Amino acid sequence: MSENTSTMGDRPPSHPRPDPSDGGRAHLRVVRAGKGSIDDGALRSLEIGAVDLELGGRIERITLAYRTWGTLNATGDNAVLILHALTGDSLAAGPGGWWEPLIGPDRPIDTTDHFVICINVLGGCQGSTGPASIDPGTGKPWAMSFPLITIGDIVATQRRLVDQLGITGLIVAGGSIGGFQALEWATRHPDLVRGAIPIAASGALSALGIALHGEIGRRAIMSDPNWRNGEYQEAGVFPADGLAIARMAAMVTYHSRESLGDRFGRSPATRPVLYPAFGPSFDVEGYLHYHGEALVRRFDANSYLYLTRAMDLYDLARNGGAEHWLGQIDAPVLLIGVSSDWLFPAADVEALAGHIAYVGKDVTYSQIESINGHDSFLKDWDQLGPMLAEFIARRSVSGDTGAFRSEGM
Repeated sequence: MSENTSTMGDRPPSHPRPDPSDGGRAHLRVVRAGKGSIDDGALRSLEIGAVDLELGGRIERITLAYRTWGTLNATGDNAVLILHALTGDSLAAGPGGWWEPLIGPDRPIDTTDHFVICINVLGGCQGSTGPASIDPGTGKPWAMSFPLITIGDIVATQRRLVDQLGITGLIVAGGSIGGFQALEWATRHPDLVRGAIPIAASGALSALGIALHGEIGRRAIMSDPNWRNGEYQEAGVFPADGLAIARMAAMVTYHSRESLGDRFGRSPATRPVLYPAFGPSFDVEGYLHYHGEALVRRFDANSYLYLTRAMDLYDLARNGGAEHWLGQIDAPVLLIGVSSDWLFPAADVEALAGHIAYVGKDVTYSQIESINGHDSFLKDWDQLGPMLAEFIARRSVSGDTGAFRSEGM
């Protein structure tokens, strides 16, 4: 195993390239950074060895990129694992961090008291092993020879890294695909979990989500002539148009009808459109074009295929049934829904909370009241922050009743 440390960001300035850290052999050095340390937020990578995958196959050598903030205590049980969204990365806190308002000294996830870690997922393209990485067996990028991965595989590799860092107890928190990971941690790895906070996620993605969020985007990428059956790195090209269209389709699922209507309505375009115009353009079109182009600059198209498919495949009830796996939960759970989310409707999230309560586990349901849709967990800090702070503070208080609670309604 190896650890490499860098202060550089993990958002590439152009199309992702194979991860150079995959070949590293440096000695493991666990850096435990204190409040205000210059080591907080430094990009590190750790080689965790070989992993057998849930759907079959094996990856012989896996590297995961991660960042940490705060200090791991002597018993190793004050950790908070932050689980990023689909095209996210390990930069959860600090300047440019996607949860920066929530993480840090005297913030809801207080790094004075907690050791916070965020890991770029297996299959990603921000320093962790994925389809853009070099297959050591061929010396070429994995591309579509990368095996299919699942949320279970992603969490199993996170578990391997967490164990190697000496963490003995953690709270897990994340939204969307990160919420799936939080559920996977709570049900399949309960021995380490002291609390779980799945946000804007239920036990499985709906048919509508698979169709619009997943398959339409994948078809856009795979129909791009530059996709080249996934071998675009070897060909020196990139399926930019396909990935941009995939992102545009996904962006619609992250909003609500109200949020798009309030922000854009039917207003004429106020920014240049990035594609040839067909008649007059609307402001919402320029917004979608901008986000499509932005993702192309920082994300790998094949990673998008693999991670959306992993999201589609996730089913909390697989291999044993929901009651069996919910019965494995051994820590309090806070499920947070969003009133205007139609990718993971709040009613589905609350129903999962009810099912957890039915099997006798400690669960709280809270709801963000917002028109911001699925993306509320990346925007509505004024509501999300107090929910997280209260739940995390309660982890140090004994005597929880195990009753079902519904809050924030």
